This record gives sequence, C-alpha cells and structure tokens, in this order.
Amino acid sequence: MRRPLTALAAITVAGGMLLVPQTANAQTFQHRAANAPVTAQQAPPLSPLKLTAYYPRRAYAGRTITYTLKTKNVGDWYTDIAYIGGYVPKQAYKVRITGPSGSYCEADGREVGCLLDRLNPGRTATVKVKVWLRGSARGTAAAEFATASIDVPAGGLDTLDIHGLDTGVDLKYVKVRTRILR
Repeated sequence: MRRPLTALAAITVAGGMLLVPQTANAQTFQHRAANAPVTAQQAPPLSPLKLTAYYPRRAYAGRTITYTLKTKNVGDWYTDIAYIGGYVPKQAYKVRITGPSGSYCEADGREVGCLLDRLNPGRTATVKVKVWLRGSARGTAAAEFATASIDVPAGGLDTLDIHGLDTGVDLKYVKVRTRILR
C-alpha cells in the first residue's frame, strides 16, 4: 500500500509534537512539573534551508500558473532529507509537481510535497509546481509553500523513530498571491 507523501511529511515534521506525555505518563509529568519547571527547547537545525518562490503576479482564468520553488542549504552541514511542500490555490483543478533527479514528489488534492536527497551546504534544489486553473476562477489565487531539513539518526532510516524525531525547524510558510484576470 502506498502512503501519501503529505502524511509521511506531516508525521516527520510533527514528530516533535508527539513528545507530549500521554495518559500513562501524565502522573510522572505532573510530578516533574510540581518539582521543577520543564522547558522543551528545540535545537536549531544543523542544515537550515532558505526557500525562495518565483511565481507570476497575474494569470488568466482557465490557464496555468507555474511556481518555481528554490531551496538553498545555508548551513554548514549537508541535509539528510530536505522537504518542500505546501498548498496550491483553491481554484486549481489539476496539479503537477516535479523535482530534481532522485527526489520523490507527490500531489494529493491541494497538497503537494517533495522529498529530496542530500543537499550539500551552499547548494540549491529546484522544484516546479504547475497548477491548472478552472475557467470559472476569480479573485486571487493564494498558495503557500514551506521547506524543512530532517536529520536522520546515525543508524539510518531503519532506526528513525518518528516519536522522538527532532526536525530542528518550525515550518515557516511563504505565501504567494496571483491575481486572476478574466
């Protein structure tokens, strides 16, 4: 059975949120909270990524919009896995996403995502998202995209524990708007 990329990416990105104590650990957590304050701090990523989006400012209804998403590794280390994803406009009826060689890209409804292999420091990877607009589209086509760097433990993907995964980054979405002309 094939798992949607967006579900995999959501699980890996939200892995840090899964550290919240469950009911079985609630008593231990309350005891700890009563004795000393516990602060959860997320370490900065070893390989932070910078996302730049290129898109048209205007597009005609019934035509296409092509978003070019470039992510650059601005850190000192290579990324184990880089993720680029987001949401396309509501006025879209068809979506296609393509990435560099060796990447795994998928579109599911309005959600798009692309997992990239290793991205060395100072290097850039480009992902293209092509959106077909409905003929009845009006107003503004709003889309948002984000990128994340995921560090895999030394044992490889087999030892990746999604419950203890620390992505080291908060997703910061880049919001883009294209005015639809008629």
